[in-house]
Amino acid sequence: MKPPSACRTVAFLLEALPEETTLRGYTWTSPRRRFGPALAALGTTAVFLLVPGTSTLVTVGIARLAGDEPGHIGIVPEGQHPVDYLILLTVFSPTLIAARAAVGHAQLWAAIGTHLTVLTVNRIMLQGEARDAGVTVEQASDNAVLLVPLYLVAVAIAFLACRRVTRRHTPGESACSPTANDSSATNTPAP
Repeated sequence: MKPPSACRTVAFLLEALPEETTLRGYTWTSPRRRFGPALAALGTTAVFLLVPGTSTLVTVGIARLAGDEPGHIGIVPEGQHPVDYLILLTVFSPTLIAARAAVGHAQLWAAIGTHLTVLTVNRIMLQGEARDAGVTVEQASDNAVLLVPLYLVAVAIAFLACRRVTRRHTPGESACSPTANDSSATNTPAP
């Protein structure tokens, strides 16, 4: 059994950090300035859909260079249903963009934290035993996987609500931060 902290470290270093830095960092930010947020979000989501297939090609290439047996090549990781997985990514990408846009400071870290949290929750709840997570969850129905996009939509709505509240405050101040409503943080009297 792998220690849970090692699994989180791998998920952070190989998935959440590089994907958020490149996709919601550079790929979303640069086109957003030129084309606006909606087209940038669509473009970022399209690129996000290409990542799993590209990663299988890279993995096979590295295996061949190392003299190992090449593995699975496909548009999604081995063992995943292609349509389900691509739908999940299509919902996940706007959720991560909403996380990034919801806060005034450390925007990229908000997306990285959200990405890592979703990976952890999904891997424990959907693949706990297979991933040696120390938790076994028995799903009452095969349709339980449909709850993942549903909870991602709920998370995105929460981030968008936070963003709406944040716009009512001064630039750089986030109403979603613990000190936003703390009058001692600004040394001004509470209303």
